[in-house]
Amino acid sequence: MFLASRFTYQSRSNWRKILEEGKILVQGKPAKPSYSIKEGDEILYLPGDSFEPPIQTDFKILYEDTRYIAVEKPGDIPIHSAGRYRKNNLTDLLEEDPRFEKIYTIHRLDRETSGVVVFAKDPEAASKLADLFSKRKVNKTYVSYVWGNFPTRLRAKGFLTSDPSSLIRKKRRFLSETSFQKLEIPEQDSETCETAFRKIGEGIFQGLSFSKVYCFPKTGRLHQIRATLYSLGFPLIGDKIYGKDERTFLEFIEGKDPDLIQKLGMERQALHSISLTFIHPFTGLITKIRSGLPQDFPE
Repeated sequence: MFLASRFTYQSRSNWRKILEEGKILVQGKPAKPSYSIKEGDEILYLPGDSFEPPIQTDFKILYEDTRYIAVEKPGDIPIHSAGRYRKNNLTDLLEEDPRFEKIYTIHRLDRETSGVVVFAKDPEAASKLADLFSKRKVNKTYVSYVWGNFPTRLRAKGFLTSDPSSLIRKKRRFLSETSFQKLEIPEQDSETCETAFRKIGEGIFQGLSFSKVYCFPKTGRLHQIRATLYSLGFPLIGDKIYGKDERTFLEFIEGKDPDLIQKLGMERQALHSISLTFIHPFTGLITKIRSGLPQDFPE
């Protein structure tokens, strides 16, 4: 179904129900689930009242001064309004807090990635710190838990491209510089990326070996750490898109309610932004903001 594959915030069964309720119009008329989309069709969705998934609202303030606020983001909440999460997002929660008049988004984490997120309190502060991010002057450290025995140290420098072998439209893959050149992929269909990794622990989880790995992204691309680890053969525990079996994600968006812990090890991906370090744009001081490990990560 076109809607389920293109707009993944609703499951296949939910889109079918929405169609049956007459909330999808094609060329101004209610469409049936069996209708095949044609080029030039104008599609209109009339959502009406919608249900938003519940989220954790007990976020923790890690740092605050007159220009910035740093928050420990839980692993089940988006940074901003997206898909089914219209009001249930971190930005709206902060703006509803009487302590803050207005906040400005500077950088983002995936919805299921937890950890340090910095917001600005005014446009000038947002612009100055965003400039540090774009110039790669913010040192970012993530901790991840991956399946397999990860090397002691590894640096992955190359390209992120779409994954033509995947059924998931937004899935990406990492290619080393050598592999990228051999495949002759057009540069406009790719992004350069670089991530350093260092293993800091290992163990057994659900009868399988896993590694605890620090991730140091030098660039800030969409799904960079997740896609790189997956392509290297060490998928994140709990990752629905870049996990051991992408069919789990397809079942999830189709509303089949797969047992995520049994299939993936966790209900969300084991990736946490543990620290951000930068020179404060206004004080000139080295500022390091840290977050502890989440309780839902493996021991």
